[in-house]
Amino acid sequence: MKLASIAGAVLLCIASVVYAQSGTPRAWQQRITVEIDLPVPIVALESVNPFAIPVDQPPRLLTSLPPKKLDVQGTARVAAYVNSKGDCLGGVPLELPFPGLTTSILENLKGVRFDPGKVGDSEVDSWVVLGLDIVGRVKESTVSGPTFELPDPAAPPEPTAPLRVAPSGLLLRAPYEPQSKLTTFASPRRLKVKAPGQEADIPVRALVHITAGGRCDRFVPLNLEPGLHRWLSAYLATWRLEPAQRDGAPHEAWTVYSARAQIKLSGLDSTGVKVLRDRSFEPPSTEP
Repeated sequence: MKLASIAGAVLLCIASVVYAQSGTPRAWQQRITVEIDLPVPIVALESVNPFAIPVDQPPRLLTSLPPKKLDVQGTARVAAYVNSKGDCLGGVPLELPFPGLTTSILENLKGVRFDPGKVGDSEVDSWVVLGLDIVGRVKESTVSGPTFELPDPAAPPEPTAPLRVAPSGLLLRAPYEPQSKLTTFASPRRLKVKAPGQEADIPVRALVHITAGGRCDRFVPLNLEPGLHRWLSAYLATWRLEPAQRDGAPHEAWTVYSARAQIKLSGLDSTGVKVLRDRSFEPPSTEP
């Protein structure tokens, strides 16, 4: 009995010690908050043009052959105003793949019948953005006045912004339902765009990469209609150049190429049209 009592007393003492220790945080278990001011240095970022490769002498064009009899294609995007009766009262070109398409597109839109836009079951006046696939052919081309300029090390070259055509005064004031409220977009029943052949004198500007072997293998268009990018690619593929020099040896380089192109285009035709539901158009406000 005495041994049992002693064992019980020992267990009771151990339990009391464990309970006391578990209820009392140790010194190393306590959290101490200390505020330390650490200075944060200001990092100054330099303006750097990744296309600027230091060279002692820029590349020089030796021979080139402008393409002819080359098929080209592109997509025209145009905003059309359609009233609640399904009549197209006019349009605004947003992006054109070839020069000289504005008049042809606007004239071909007139008189086209549309299924009008709707809000619920009600037919409403609305704007709709259309994509027109346009094809044609470069029959002949020549290039004049080529220049090469090394990129500015501090600033990448900027693409030329496309010209914006404003709606006519009638369309500026015409009522319409915003696209966010439309449940059905206006859709043309049949639309074909044709443009006559033409000769265009256009500016060309592109950032081109010249290899150490004197060939152009990459380019970034800066000022050229999108439908003519294939023409420019075919033209650059014919280049033979004296490459840039650095420390007396051939070296790769990017350069800004500028010129004027005289291009004879065949007639242009649309091969398809679709409603661009992810694009919207709202005419600028006439309020002061």
